[in-house]
Formats: sequence, structure tokens, C-alpha cells
Amino acid sequence: MKKNRLFALGMAAAVAVMSMTGCGSKNSQTKETETPAGQGDSTAAAPSGSKEKITLRIGSGHSESNPWITALEDYFVKNVTERVSAETNYEIDWVKSYGGSVISLGNELQGVQDGLVDIGCTILVFEASRLPLQDMVYSMPFSCSDPLIVAETVKQMYAEYPEFTSTYETDYNQKFIGIGVSDPYGFYSTKEVKSLDDVKGMKIGAAGINLSWIEGSGAVGVQTSLNDTYQNLQTNVCQATIQPTHSCVNLKVYEVAPYYLDANFNVVPFNAITVNMDTWNDLPEEVRTILTEVGEGYLDYEANYINEIHEQDLKELEAKGCTIVTLSREEQEKWAASLPDIVNGLVKSLDSAGYNGAEIVEKYYQILESHGVERIRDWNIGN
Repeated sequence: MKKNRLFALGMAAAVAVMSMTGCGSKNSQTKETETPAGQGDSTAAAPSGSKEKITLRIGSGHSESNPWITALEDYFVKNVTERVSAETNYEIDWVKSYGGSVISLGNELQGVQDGLVDIGCTILVFEASRLPLQDMVYSMPFSCSDPLIVAETVKQMYAEYPEFTSTYETDYNQKFIGIGVSDPYGFYSTKEVKSLDDVKGMKIGAAGINLSWIEGSGAVGVQTSLNDTYQNLQTNVCQATIQPTHSCVNLKVYEVAPYYLDANFNVVPFNAITVNMDTWNDLPEEVRTILTEVGEGYLDYEANYINEIHEQDLKELEAKGCTIVTLSREEQEKWAASLPDIVNGLVKSLDSAGYNGAEIVEKYYQILESHGVERIRDWNIGN
């Protein structure tokens, strides 16, 4: 009798559970199944009413205190997240590693190639040997310091010369989806600098190929990066540094180098957003489309953001007691004339890498001129 009673109770409970399961969908939860990047099915949609989760690892050697990474978060990550959720049956779960925690400065391109992250933001100044074409404007100092004009110039160059983007896929196992520009490079120093003569004998810190901007000046170049700048100035490793303005404001470099020279050094194509090809090929087609479209829009957003904050940065520097000097056109020409023929050196290196160096470099200057930017020095390109 006891066994029959237990059996009956069990059957009743089972029926109750089945009835609850079959109730309307108002209180049902969205089902989530996680698909790590690289294991997606581009043809299979998730069941109706559910979202399949895709995990994407994104990283850079620079931290979010830098405007190109701020823009990466505020525009790229935000819009990809929202659009994938709204337009597809997938959701993106981001694993973020900025500030060199997974891929360090100078190793970002390799890190994406090796799959240490799925999406990387590569800081181009450290990749001159592997990406000479993409890095070329670093060897064209005093070309233009307007982020909006440089962004438009980069757009035209990348549209006309597909080798700017195809190299990533053919040589480095990654898909190019976006490019950003730097804010104007500034000259922070421990003493006031108003002319080329003032830098003679100074130790000046800069990253990678930026050191070419002081060749012939009588200064001593010190290889450094944004991450080391404050300490190097504080400990007299260098007495000045050439770095993007906003990043140094965020790092409070003005505390140890309270003089700022607006020298019109340059705004350059600064960071590339790329996706590991193995990850790319395994992503659903609709997700790839969104990544491509958002990546294309990143440059406009980032350049406008950088343009806005630059004026704010100069005001903040003044408020913090920093002395700001603008290098005159005459002194810019004098500084540019003191440099070795680095632009034609660039042309030769591009030729050696299989590109039409003279044509590409001249085209960049011509596009700048179409926007009203005059050349500080006639480099007599190709001769």
C-alpha cells in the first residue's frame, strides 16, 4: 500500500512539472549557448527566441587612457555589441585585455597572428619593419597635424591602394577592419623650447621611428614608449619627449615636464584593428558584416573625438600651469631642413618592399595639398 501511494505521488509531481513547463512563454528565460570564437557555424541560426553567445578576445598594448582605445571601447565594441544583439541571433561576450596584459606593445601584430587575441588594436609605430607601407607617414614629419584632414587623406589612400589592407591577410593571418589616427604629437620638456637651437644636447625620448624627427638637431634620441614616459622624464633618462598630446595629459606628464611645444610634427595613421583569420573564417557571416561596417566607421568617430579633445587638452595644460609655445613656420622649416633626406629614404625602402614608393608618397602629399596643406619642405621625391 505504501509503495502504491509513493508511486501515485510521484506521478502527480511529474504531471505538475510537465504542466508548468508547458505554460506560456511570458516567464520563460532566453536560452544562451556559448560558442567560443573559432567554433561558430556561419550557416546555422540559433533557435527562435534564443541567443547564441560568441566569445571574442580583444586587446592592445595601450590602455584605455589613450584616445584610440577609448574610441575602440566607446564606438567599436559598443556598436558591435548592440548591432549583433539587435540584428542577429547571437550575442558577443567580450574578454578585454588592454594595457599589454596579453599582447604587449610591439607584439600586437604577432599576437593577433598567433591567436593570442581574436581582435587586436596594433600600434603601428612599433611595426615599421613588418608594415613599412602602413607606417610610412612616420617618415614624413611636418606633413599635417589636423586629425580630420589626415583621416580623410588616409581614407583616400586606402581606397586607392588596396595593398594598405591586403598585407595583413596575405602575410600576417589577420583581416583588416579599421584604422585610426593619432592626436597631434607634442613636445613635452623640462625646459622651455622655442626653436631648433634650444634642443641641442638634450636627451629626447620617442617611440620607434619617431626618433628620426630629431636627427640632425643635435639632440640625443632615447628609445621610449608612452608607458615609460613619465618615469623617464622624472628620473632624467630624458629631458623631453615627443608623444601624442592627449595620452601625456592623461599620464600627467606636465607634472615632470611643464613645457609644451606645438611643433606641427604630425598626425599619423596610428592604430589598426584586425581580426585573426581563423577566428574570422569561423564567425557567422552576419557577424562578419557587422564587424566590417563598424570597423569602417571607426576612423570618422575616432578622428572627430581626437579633434575635440585636443583643444580641451591645451586648455587643461594651461590650467595645470604648463607653458605652451607654438613653433613658428620659419622654425618648422628650419627643423625640417635639418633632417636627413628621410622621405626619399622612405621611398627607397618602399621600393625594396615591392611598392611604388615615389608614387604612393607623392600621392599622400598631393591629397594633403588638395585640403589646403602646404609642404613644409620640398623633399624632391624620387630624386
